[in-house]
Amino acid sequence: MIIAAYNPKDGVGKTTTAVNVAAVLADMGRSVLLVDLEADMNASISLGVRPIDARPSVAELLLDNRRSVDVVRRVDAVENLHLITGSPRLTTIEQALRHVRQPERRLRDVLHPFTSRFDVILLDCPAGYSLLATSIPDAADHLLVPIRADYLSLESLAHFLRWYSDRRRARRAPAHLVGILLTMVDYRRPATREVVQIIRAHNRRGVFRTEIPEDPRAIEAPSHGVPLVAYARTRAAAAYERLTRELLSRLRRRR
Repeated sequence: MIIAAYNPKDGVGKTTTAVNVAAVLADMGRSVLLVDLEADMNASISLGVRPIDARPSVAELLLDNRRSVDVVRRVDAVENLHLITGSPRLTTIEQALRHVRQPERRLRDVLHPFTSRFDVILLDCPAGYSLLATSIPDAADHLLVPIRADYLSLESLAHFLRWYSDRRRARRAPAHLVGILLTMVDYRRPATREVVQIIRAHNRRGVFRTEIPEDPRAIEAPSHGVPLVAYARTRAAAAYERLTRELLSRLRRRR
């Protein structure tokens, strides 16, 4: 099963969500692979990998320079969690894949062998609508969509949902949208409650009950190379644990 933390909008909490959901699933005893698909390697850094130590990475996997077994590494801080690192080389991946047949299917093809080795594969996805980003709804089974509770994120969500709906109708996005996740929620901000109400009103069954509150410790955790859920027992850490249970419940109902 492949789950992507996916939203073309940047700064909405995709990396924090992917890293912490992966860690909670691993703590539950599941064998988990986290795939960092970002050039800035934020998920990899959040799990203690320095940029100088990133290779072999997902870039080598996509370019067929490494066997799948070579690119997977254990995450020492979290039992049952494994990682394929991101890479700065992803900034030029479209040019590198220009001679590959059906490059939009390349990500799906390289991820498929891992589905028999791991219970869950989590993807930390890049922002924007690049070739790699737009291939994710074809490669993943489920999309988990983090969104900040602010006006610009609301507008971006509406654009993304229209794009996704068009892709679904064209049968180019088989991934199921498992839920929209409200992140960095702070009800002290005047507009937050209104934005949350709008998102919930227009996506009645699509929004997770769990909300991730604003948490300064979530910013600290990556500098220590561990997920927030292992770094500090905060409200946000507890929320990610609740989210993971809610996510599993939703996935069970779809079987």
